[in-house]
Amino acid sequence: MTFDDDGAERCLALSFVRRAVIGLCALALVAACGGGETATTTSAPSAAVATTSATDGAVATTSAADATPGPTEVFGTALPKFEQLEDDPAVGRTPPAVVGTDLLTGEAVRITNQGRPIVIAFYAHWCPHCQDEVAALTEWLETNELPAGVDFYTVSVLEDPTRGNHPPEEWLAEEGWQYPVVADTPAWSVVDAFGLQSVPYLVAVNASNEVVLRFAGNIGPDDLAAFFTALLDGGT
Repeated sequence: MTFDDDGAERCLALSFVRRAVIGLCALALVAACGGGETATTTSAPSAAVATTSATDGAVATTSAADATPGPTEVFGTALPKFEQLEDDPAVGRTPPAVVGTDLLTGEAVRITNQGRPIVIAFYAHWCPHCQDEVAALTEWLETNELPAGVDFYTVSVLEDPTRGNHPPEEWLAEEGWQYPVVADTPAWSVVDAFGLQSVPYLVAVNASNEVVLRFAGNIGPDDLAAFFTALLDGGT
């Protein structure tokens, strides 16, 4: 997997009109939740065995619930690479779990199902579209709030010390980022586990621990908030 950045192609694969984003999100939620039927509950990633170790790629023997937070570790079965928004084969699957340390606070972070919907945003410090997304959301949050009841996490991916806004934690701190941030491993374990092909990238999981949407591109704070609401209404 390669990531280069000749203009926008380096960090943006798909770009959608804002209204189309919410429409497609709603369709994905309906499909994932059976149009209002009870969603099948899958096993929580806290019971899954790690597929890779954060430090050397070795298979870990602990679960996400038992792992001691430190260097990032990924648990569970990897999702397929993200190719398209519609008919995404990852929808309905159990996502991997990630355990690590918050780059901003030093506190333990477990990106696992805890009975609530989860939204995970993937940003690269050098990506101008990611920079725009982070700046827009932090500014929006000065006078607005994301709907409560959804756990929102960030993963810093594709880190490159030779490129702008490095280290990513300083960039995010300067922007006033308010959400937990876990760094990917040097081997890009989180990138591979979630099927990331470009950034910015978003993965949404319902309260039953099923992937309901993967999205590549900028979504914007208003539509992100609307999607949180849709996830709470239709993804539980």
